Amino acid sequence: MNENSSKDEMLQKSKKLENPHKGHRQRVLKRYLESGLDSFPDHNILEMLLFFCIPQKDTNIIAHELMEKFGSFSGVLEADFADLKNVKGMTENAASLLTMILPIIKRYQDDKLSEKRVLETTEDIVKYISPKFIDSVNERVFVICFDSKNELICTRLLSEGDISEAQLEFKKLASIVIETKASKVILVHNHPNLIALPSVADVEATKEVFNFLSKLKVMLADHIIVAKNGESCSMLNNPRYTNIFYGLENLFD
Repeated sequence: MNENSSKDEMLQKSKKLENPHKGHRQRVLKRYLESGLDSFPDHNILEMLLFFCIPQKDTNIIAHELMEKFGSFSGVLEADFADLKNVKGMTENAASLLTMILPIIKRYQDDKLSEKRVLETTEDIVKYISPKFIDSVNERVFVICFDSKNELICTRLLSEGDISEAQLEFKKLASIVIETKASKVILVHNHPNLIALPSVADVEATKEVFNFLSKLKVMLADHIIVAKNGESCSMLNNPRYTNIFYGLENLFD
């Protein structure tokens, strides 16, 4: 065997021993930039996110570990920092990055919708308010305030917790409507783990708020419940609960 053929054989062997993952990250990022995320499985999206905070490790393995521990892509994004950091291969920077995703989405959607000042339908209201529940594991109660022209004045967090635990804080509600000079308000709260149907406590709370606001000459126009799956229920538009708001259009004539 001559020297040249020996070198050729060694070169061929060295090529076979090259890392098969070399250039993998660049290929994945190129695929994303050219085609977007639609063709990516959930674990590949996590894998790619982790590129930016875990150097020189196989983040695909870590992504699979995350999916297995938390059960789904959404479960990973909803996990807290300590639980994420405990997954094998995760770092503090990686856990921090993943906990930031939902708040960033919420901030984006809040900003995107901030210019919409007239909310004409229940669908408008649900689209407007839903980002405020993205990262919530508890019930949040918001009050949306409108002026006499039905233009949005502001949205304030009224309370957080179980609406059945007397968390409505009527003093705070009165302060909000007086400060904003609201003519009409809509109450909205979420059901993090339930369907978008009013509970007995929801119905009773709605009656109490309606009566309380009527004394302040402020109209409770609706109480909307938003479920985690995106479904919603307008109590005003549900025949079972419309009677709570009966006559509200003539109440302040």
